Amino acid sequence: MMKALETVAPLTGSKKNRTAILSVSERGAKLGQRIRSLVAPHADCFEKENRPSGGEAIYFDSLKNHIGQIFKDYDQVLCIMALGIVVRMIAPYIEHKSKDPAIVVMDEVGHHVISLLSGHLGGANEWTQSISLAIDADPVITTATDVNGLPAPDVLARHEHLLVDDFQTLVDVNSAVVAGETVNYYIDNTLVNAQHLAQSATAHIGTHGTVQMVDVFTLPETNGVRRVVITDKVIPEYTEQLILRPRTYTMGIGCRRDTPKELILDAIMQSLQVHKLSPKSIVTAASVIVKQDEVGLLEAVNELGWSIHFYTQEEIAPVIEEQDLKESTFVKGTIGVGNVCETTALLAAKSQTLIQHKTVYPKTTVAIAQVTSK
Repeated sequence: MMKALETVAPLTGSKKNRTAILSVSERGAKLGQRIRSLVAPHADCFEKENRPSGGEAIYFDSLKNHIGQIFKDYDQVLCIMALGIVVRMIAPYIEHKSKDPAIVVMDEVGHHVISLLSGHLGGANEWTQSISLAIDADPVITTATDVNGLPAPDVLARHEHLLVDDFQTLVDVNSAVVAGETVNYYIDNTLVNAQHLAQSATAHIGTHGTVQMVDVFTLPETNGVRRVVITDKVIPEYTEQLILRPRTYTMGIGCRRDTPKELILDAIMQSLQVHKLSPKSIVTAASVIVKQDEVGLLEAVNELGWSIHFYTQEEIAPVIEEQDLKESTFVKGTIGVGNVCETTALLAAKSQTLIQHKTVYPKTTVAIAQVTSK
């Protein structure tokens, strides 16, 4: 949806956790929309009139004419453009670190995310980390843990492709590390690559803590002591406990035509609950190509923030034979293959291990496959 900058409500008054994403190229605009969907759902995207993303945005003619007002009325500003452009634009408006908004800069390809202004009080450092983790970019931060060579858990997360469960907890743990507190790591011993993660964590934290492989369901309360837990399971949450999520499973989904989103989401959540799996540990959803326009399915995975891969009947058929999977006569007569959820889950996981075979829910079937450990 297009809005001219002039039609937006006056950008005045106090800042209220407002986020702006600015771009000056079409590629940057599309990246900005992606970042909004991942880490800043309430952000306003500002895009150049003749270089739009196609998504909802506020359009401008010349950003220079509006940057002063944006600087005043937003407390987080992501600039997807050259660093030099940003420095020249914001220089006249910089006052003090207690007043300035967090300014983060990134290139339009999404390789680097730079914490430029108000790193601590404004939260630019943490926002840089959040964006970097969300799009697998390199954060450029010149303070605290990086400068002092301290083991920030988000560095390990980026290296091992782990997702941060709660970014505020990440901020708190990083602060504790900088303050010299010992932060211990606990690795879920049921993870296929638990040993590798334990070795990687040990190398990462050095003498600044300990690493243990444990049954995460037996961990005691934190009692105010900060810790990091690496698990794909849903476990009790504590304000001092940072959970890092490995991407360990795929989910194959089959559904009848025009199945509503709510039924599909209910089937998904029930399946996850049976295995106590976090939705953040699903690598991707999968289904058959004829479902690529299934509105309820697309809405369901979008709400969960998952990607979804659709496989052709030609890709599915060999898996049915190789794995000797049961087929539904009705489904085979309808789309040409009689097994959707199990086969697509296995194809997406590139493995032969199902932790949940085809499970039937109202108008929906779900299977879960374990991703092959690398």
